[in-house]
Amino acid sequence: MTTISDIEAPSTAVVESSAAAHEPPAHGPHHDRPGDADDGGSGGRGLGTGGLARVRGAVIAVLVVVLGGTAGAVFDDTVWSLVLLPVVPAIVVLALLARPFVVRVGVAATMVVGVVALAVLLDGGDSADMLAAFTSGPQRLLSTDWPSPVRADLVGTIMAGLATVGVLSAELAARRRWHLLPLLPVVAGYVALVGLSAPAGMAAGPLLALGLACTAFATLHHEGTLADRLLLLRGERRLVPLVLIAMVLTAAVAVPLDLDDRADPRRNDPAERTAPLVDPIESTLALQDLDPSLVLYSIDSTQENDLPARWRTTALDRYDGQRWSPALTLRPIGRTLGDPTGALLAVDVEFLEDELSLVPLPGAPVEVEASVETDAERTVVRLSERPRPGTVVPLVANTPPVRSDAADRGVASREVDDEVSGLTELAAALGGGGTLFEQLAQIEATMRDEFVLDSGVQGGGLQRFLIDRFLRDTQRGNAEQFATAYVLLARSLGADARVATGFVAPSPGTRALDLTSADATVWPEIGLVGGDWLAMDPVPDDDISDIAPPEEEPQVQAPAAPQPPVDPPPEPSADPDESGIDDDATTDESALSAALRFAVGVVVVGGVLLLPLAAIVGLILAAKQLRRRRRLRDHAASERIRGAWATATDALVDAGLDIPTSWTDGDIAGAGAPLVSTGQRELHRLATLSAAATYGRPAHIDSLAREAVDCLGTVEHRMSTERTRWQRWRWRLSLRSLRSTTRSPVR
Repeated sequence: MTTISDIEAPSTAVVESSAAAHEPPAHGPHHDRPGDADDGGSGGRGLGTGGLARVRGAVIAVLVVVLGGTAGAVFDDTVWSLVLLPVVPAIVVLALLARPFVVRVGVAATMVVGVVALAVLLDGGDSADMLAAFTSGPQRLLSTDWPSPVRADLVGTIMAGLATVGVLSAELAARRRWHLLPLLPVVAGYVALVGLSAPAGMAAGPLLALGLACTAFATLHHEGTLADRLLLLRGERRLVPLVLIAMVLTAAVAVPLDLDDRADPRRNDPAERTAPLVDPIESTLALQDLDPSLVLYSIDSTQENDLPARWRTTALDRYDGQRWSPALTLRPIGRTLGDPTGALLAVDVEFLEDELSLVPLPGAPVEVEASVETDAERTVVRLSERPRPGTVVPLVANTPPVRSDAADRGVASREVDDEVSGLTELAAALGGGGTLFEQLAQIEATMRDEFVLDSGVQGGGLQRFLIDRFLRDTQRGNAEQFATAYVLLARSLGADARVATGFVAPSPGTRALDLTSADATVWPEIGLVGGDWLAMDPVPDDDISDIAPPEEEPQVQAPAAPQPPVDPPPEPSADPDESGIDDDATTDESALSAALRFAVGVVVVGGVLLLPLAAIVGLILAAKQLRRRRRLRDHAASERIRGAWATATDALVDAGLDIPTSWTDGDIAGAGAPLVSTGQRELHRLATLSAAATYGRPAHIDSLAREAVDCLGTVEHRMSTERTRWQRWRWRLSLRSLRSTTRSPVR
């Protein structure tokens, strides 16, 4: 059977004979072949500075360019600076192969910093972004959802990694002692890039290019002809494990992450939470109250589609019985936010006020051509930087679902929790029979037709008891109460529902519309199977607070007979006795206030005085407890036995026993017996166990350790119960066992 060694032996012979045939005769003591140079003190067999080293370096440059193209998947967009610039330091290293090693390292480090700075400047960054590329850049890169935003600091971080890979591979490729080792940084860089862009998967083109370039590099051995190198490659024992390691690492990093449906593969917990959003419902009410109203957004369709009426800015899923609140973790993200699920709507959103940061969306977002932050569920899309008036953000979103979609796909389910289970009976009565969506539609119609919308209603809050009163008693509330009540009713039937805020345009169906502050509103949404959310409208069309009350007819007063003159009321007297104020009540109130102030002062002064005392007591008890726990939790059973005995002797010392250093364990147990009269047997047994653990190797030592701990517990309990409360506190707070002059010699 042919083995690797059988192949390797003749191959080596071929190389040696070929080299011998072409080797020039030696002239004098120095007969190195051309192309050998000093290693710069590295102790190797030298650097190849001839044509073969240049060719190997050129292949490394090709590999670095391929890695730069692969890096675009991290941002879901090609970044040309990552394709062209990382190869520059590698080329410089190859050009300086004849220079000393220290010179090459210094120039390579300078070139890496230079290309990073150039990449940062090309992406509009500054010196702070350059510094962040080498410091906090990796953390920032790992704390963003995929795809990462094309930001200067993140591009600089990727650039630094690619340039470093190129320099390491170029330096290793020129060394004669290593053949395939220069491919290791390239493989590691590719695995890292696949991991950072895992949801995008492994692209076939870059992977094929890397494979071909690596194969070409493997044939470029420093010795022999091309045929000899190919023959030697067959017996290259390091090639097989290197390929296997690369395949395993790539699969281990990329495959599990690729199977995760657009999740964040690099989330580091606990996640860093951004500043909380202002309450969206309160913001909506504040916009409604603006007089005159302001035009906030101008939206133009870039296709032939008409624009829908509703434009959501936030969706609230968390209700704590008091209010709806956003509990969101917003992270920077690239331009791709989701997958297209059907018809798409492409629009240009112009921000007309500088206080705006939330992006209005007609449906689930797909792409936003701006630097934004969002949460995992894409319920909020916020611009990373506050826009100036006139800023235009192009975006693409899925068109919102319609009611026929709900009938076809069904309503997403949600567990009926204790918060809403009390409304199930009422929801069933309002919804009637039929499917879940038919019940929800009937509840919507009932509330819109039979309930009353009153924006100025008394008690219009969102507290749970007010919502219950609105549903069961008054059936009269504002739009926020309608939305909250509808969501709670839907959840009580097992349907997934939430509250949304945003804008409802008064005249939809056109290719351009303006969203004003008067259009701000709140509405409920129900979840559909597949992830879409359908807006519902249980709010009546007419608001009775907008209807002016009828003018009252002027009343005509009949003439009356002349009335007698009326004396003016008496002037109030300034005499305290006639003022009607009880002096005794005032005196009692003043005395009570003085007594209360005195009591508060006593409590404060007492607390100030007792606080240091309480701290000292806590420190003493904590020190003793920590010492006891450390002794009884030792890994060795014999040490636990000795620790139990040492703790018992400390208790005896705190009770007043003086233990000379010459006493044995038996002497200590005999002298301490009067201090624990009802636990003498356990004390003597503990002393015996300690002596056995110290001077011998008893069998079943783990069982003996447990027995020692039990004996200690009995001794401490008996010593505590035999003392009065005052004696017990003196015993527990005694410092004798903590002072070096009086503590127990047992350790």
